[in-house]
Order: sequence, then C-alpha cells, then structure tokens
Amino acid sequence: MTSKTIVIAALLAAPLAAGAQQPPGDATAAPRPDLSAPAPSAASSAAPAAPPIVTAEAAAPAPAERKHGIFPLWGDKVRAKGFELPEPYGVMVNYYFQRSDIEVTNLKLGFNGGPMRDFSGLIKVPKATTEATALAIRPNVMIFPFLSLYAVYAVGDTATNVNVQVGDSASFDTLAKSGAQVVTLGGTFQLGYKGFFGVADFNGAVSDVERLADTVGANMLSFRVGYNHRFGPPGRGVALWAGTAGQVLEVETEGSVRLSEVVPPDALAGLEARCASIPPLDPRGPLCDAFLEALQDPNSTVDYSLDKKPAGTWNMILGAQYALDRNWHFRFEATFLNGRTTYLAAAEYRFDVL
Repeated sequence: MTSKTIVIAALLAAPLAAGAQQPPGDATAAPRPDLSAPAPSAASSAAPAAPPIVTAEAAAPAPAERKHGIFPLWGDKVRAKGFELPEPYGVMVNYYFQRSDIEVTNLKLGFNGGPMRDFSGLIKVPKATTEATALAIRPNVMIFPFLSLYAVYAVGDTATNVNVQVGDSASFDTLAKSGAQVVTLGGTFQLGYKGFFGVADFNGAVSDVERLADTVGANMLSFRVGYNHRFGPPGRGVALWAGTAGQVLEVETEGSVRLSEVVPPDALAGLEARCASIPPLDPRGPLCDAFLEALQDPNSTVDYSLDKKPAGTWNMILGAQYALDRNWHFRFEATFLNGRTTYLAAAEYRFDVL
C-alpha cells in the first residue's frame, strides 16, 4: 500500500449451492439430509475481498414442469439426483471499510519537476496506516454448481496517515486523502454437505487512485468453512463461517503532490535543526537541505516513487448471512489480526433468467 492510499480490495462471494439428496423414486427412503453451503463474499480490491454465499435447499427432485435457465451448467444432472440449486444469478450491493498497516521502502523524491533522488537513507517511514471506505456493486453468476464468477465495481475514498522520520531525530505526521475507483474480477469454488460448507475464493483488483501516476493492482486469496442452518420456508436460513484471507500487494507506486497539502507547518523547526547537525561530508546533508528548501516554498510540488506492501499478509475472517428466502440474502463479514481490519455489510438479490 502507498503513503497516499490503499487498494480497496472488496472481496465479495456468493452462496454455495448444495442440496439434500434422495434416490429418485424411493418412497421408503429415510428423510433426506440437509446439504447446504454458503460461499464467500470483498474487495478487492479492489479488491481485498469478502465472500459470496450460495445456499442449497433440501428438497425432492424439482418438478418436471419447472423451468430453469442455462446456468449453472450440469444443473439438470444435479437436480435429477435430488438437489435443489439456488438461483444462479445475483446482484450484490455492499459497503466496505478497511484499515491497514503498510510498509513503505525505497523512497525517491524529486522537487518542482527536478531529478528523482534516493531519499531512503535520510527519510524513514516507521509507521503508516491507511483507511478506505467504498460502496460497491457485485454482479455474479453460478457457472457450475461448484463454481461462481463475479465482478466488482467500487467507488470510495482513502486517507493515509504516515509518520515521517528525517534522520535520527526530526519527525512529523502527515495525512493524505484521495478518491479511488476499483474494478475486481474473481472466482469462487464452493462445496457443501449436510449443512457444512467450504469455500475458496480468488480475485484480482485494479485501482485508479487520485494523485497516483499509475493504476495499482492487488490479488486476494481466501478460504472459509462454516455451517448453514435451514429453517422456515424454502431458502430461509442462517449461515456462520470462519476463515483466512491473504492479500498480495507489493508494487512500486509513483505520484505527485503539493508539499503544503501533506506536510504540517510545524515540521520545519525540527527539520532545520536536523539538517544543521549533519556533518559537511555526509551525503545526506545535500538531500536534507533540498528537502528543507522545498518545504519553505508553499507552492513546491514533490514527485515521489516508493515500494509498499501490507504489514501483514494473512488475516482471520468471521462472517454471517441471513437468507430471507431464495432471492434475498443479507451478509456481514469482518477480518482482523496482523495489521488489517475490514468490515463488509451487503445485501444481495438472486434470480434466474429463463
């Protein structure tokens, strides 16, 4: 992640389809077991992020007169074995919040259009934290009973708080805010049996962030296991799950910003003393003087280049979904630990196209 923003990886998954099974035509068979499984819901990017949930319904083989669309493929074969699949298409709207610790290295700066110089020996970033919020829409389709594909488009804002240390003593905090748009493509593998389910989800996100010269990419991989309790009318149930998510984001980021927007005025006092204390032959001296000179001009701009990545790659997941019926699903998921916290609240409508 950068000192300017964070990729909003909203990782969203859809319910997993698995139903109760009974040998067709066997009127004496024992009661059918309930097989169901919700899958993950994100963000990327964006994103990470968050899982989709597909739930299966315990039911006898579907009546012959009931019509089904082309998806999921092999759906008729699965229904013939006694499974009733969820609706194959879904549209989810979700709100996403993410707070992450990031590591910044290999810092290069150029002032007022001048040449880029390596400042990593003079300027350190011991702590950087970014927060992002996003509103996203996620269409998805169940291609096979065990595989769903989805896309996510998210619009949000980011705020990055960076502690900057110049030399060994002078330091100050800076806050940078940016807007971002994130596009994510992903796939969800889902399996379930007697209410227990497992989900694996992978997505890739590309973010277009204000003030960054290039788009930012990120990948997220997540795993979930849980249980779906069915009750009431067809499709109704509550699913609970736990899992882990890993975000891969380690790229070079370039951008430009006006110094007066990110550096507080009181940073000059400590920096002047620090620059004056550097020995004449120390190569950090000219860099410190150039940085100080740029800060003294309120109209100065700085071009920057840096490497960034999450402070921690893998995080824990806890989530829940309430399915009102076969069409309406409501979901909440959180990730935590290892320097990253996210919250996802979502509503999804599922349907078929005949």
